[in-house]
Amino acid sequence: MDNVSEPTDMGRGRCHRHGLSTAIIGIGVLALGVVLTLDNLGIVNAERFVDYWPVLLILLGVSHLVRPGASRGVLSGVIWILVGAGLLADNLALIPFEIWDLWPLLLVVIGAHLILKPLRRRAAVTSEAANVIEATAVLGGVKRTLAAESFEGGSATAIMGGCEIDLRGCSSQGPPATIDTFAFWGGVEIRVPEDWDVQAKGTAILGAFVDKTQPSGLPARKVLVIGGLAIMGGVEVSN
Repeated sequence: MDNVSEPTDMGRGRCHRHGLSTAIIGIGVLALGVVLTLDNLGIVNAERFVDYWPVLLILLGVSHLVRPGASRGVLSGVIWILVGAGLLADNLALIPFEIWDLWPLLLVVIGAHLILKPLRRRAAVTSEAANVIEATAVLGGVKRTLAAESFEGGSATAIMGGCEIDLRGCSSQGPPATIDTFAFWGGVEIRVPEDWDVQAKGTAILGAFVDKTQPSGLPARKVLVIGGLAIMGGVEVSN
């Protein structure tokens, strides 16, 4: 009995924040279920509430913002809230233009990301290039294989193309490494050693960040953080 420890205040707070995040999404699902049920019973007309569907996107964004610690997705939360608010304002005729008139801003976001990306990498990487992976695929495919004793991170960009990165020959016991990814109508596939701990923290818009790594039972010798942005594309990590 002496070995059983009470949960700390920090642990309770973290669990509470996780519960709050789930509860926010649950509110939206519950409300949708109630409206559809009342519509089936002939009590209300669900068509009256169709214009308010972007509220679900806003709730999704809020749920990202209230997550605890490292699992919090500030960028993804803000994006979902802005998208939901814009679509809601458009549905309710609160703005004097169609929300879809702003689609070129997507190109602005992509361009800004590509411009700032090398600047961020230059500031973050202070070691030799042999420990860093860089891959860019535009309207094509790129394969990169790296065997480094002390892997430190890198970047991968796929625009209407694909990047395949093989890090299974790498090893390191140093600080966490970060791979900054960007996928637009394309995909990035990353293979890592079995004893690496992968943390996927990217933002997906009509896309996906997928962690397919399986626990090996071995002590983790490296923490790899996968960040970045996937727009109508995908990033996949496997071991």
